[in-house]
Amino acid sequence: MSLRACGRAVLLLLLALGCDKLRSIPGFEPAPVLPQPRSPQIAMGPWLLDPLPGQITVVWTTLEPSLGRVWYGTPEADHLATEDGQPVTDHRVVLKSLQTETQYRYRVEGGQETAWFNSPPKAGSEGPIQVLIYGGNPASSGDHALVARAAAAERPQIALHTGDMVAFPGEESLWKIWFQEERDLLARAPLVATVGNHEIADAGAAFGRFFQHRGRPPYWSFDYGPVHLAVLDSYETAAGATPSRPGMSEVQQAWFEEDLRGVAKDRHVWVLVHEGPFAHPAGAEREREGAESIRESILRAHLVHPIEAVFAGQQPFYERGEIAGIRYFVIGGGGGPAAEPDPSAEGVKAASRALSYATVQVCGCHTSGRVKDIAGKVIDAFTLSDCETPCGVPGWAASVAAASAMSPASPATEDEPQRSKRRTRRRRRGSVDGTVSAREIPGR
Repeated sequence: MSLRACGRAVLLLLLALGCDKLRSIPGFEPAPVLPQPRSPQIAMGPWLLDPLPGQITVVWTTLEPSLGRVWYGTPEADHLATEDGQPVTDHRVVLKSLQTETQYRYRVEGGQETAWFNSPPKAGSEGPIQVLIYGGNPASSGDHALVARAAAAERPQIALHTGDMVAFPGEESLWKIWFQEERDLLARAPLVATVGNHEIADAGAAFGRFFQHRGRPPYWSFDYGPVHLAVLDSYETAAGATPSRPGMSEVQQAWFEEDLRGVAKDRHVWVLVHEGPFAHPAGAEREREGAESIRESILRAHLVHPIEAVFAGQQPFYERGEIAGIRYFVIGGGGGPAAEPDPSAEGVKAASRALSYATVQVCGCHTSGRVKDIAGKVIDAFTLSDCETPCGVPGWAASVAAASAMSPASPATEDEPQRSKRRTRRRRRGSVDGTVSAREIPGR
């Protein structure tokens, strides 16, 4: 009998006898049915970190150890990135070789939903970008959820957190609540956070686990489109900081100045720090609050490269001001117990006790922003920099850099350097004449 005929005979026998009778034939054992692998159950997340040109990091935790896997792509999530190493419960998967300024869809293994994010822009690109700044939510009263929900509706490309996330960072149950309330926001906008005094109550263990880049100190810097952001650690334990006392080492201060020396003159430079240089709570005995080491470090660094804005937290309210040439923000009304600021203090331009967050838009040499409460009411509007070049016109960076480099010794006419200096000054100092306080905004 040929092989083909034999095969037909076996097939006919199978059809005639059925599966149950086949099992009774001596020596016949059907292949065992293997159980399907069970997807690991997600405990917290996902959220996004490290928004660097061409890549982003997806982070989440699971109840049981596993190797993390992320499906991602555009327009469909059809690529797979797998975590290196052994099975763990804290997962970080880096998505690499991303196209810049492109919307990607992604889904983590164990997750039921496909989320999306906008990939980071190329360093030095002119934008436009939309940045969220918020912080100060060490409570689970529900106010934090309201702030996070309102902020997510702004659809920011990146979120900056000024610190103080949970009251007791050693309690994982509080983090589960925090991540659940932040879910709609942080699944779509990468988070850049600075260390707050609450974050070092457990020696920074939870902050390092959830937000810090492994192998890097909490202070670092990166470029996001037209903005160079320096993230400082005002509660550096190496400098003797405690939850009630800030500290900043000489090593960090030297790094900060050296970092700004390498920044192009046309870049917008921002500082993100928890304990900022200035703050004015109502009824404070001192004329002004803030970390002295941070204040001195920022003043020195400002001489190296003009700092457009300092975004801080620590105090549970909103305040904007300018002192000693430093334009600063206190953005700490993110859901914790609120306090009253002193709007009459010297240097204060705007202040509010409301639950609030800020959004800042940057395009070319233009920077402007608004602060809103959870009902969407604008409580402050400001302009940080401006120029005569319309947003989106190619070549603005080269023109601004050339204007900054000109001097009276150049071959240009005597009047041209002065006009160039005035243009550059307007770009850097536009907020002085362009600010609007809450009471000046019509139609509120």
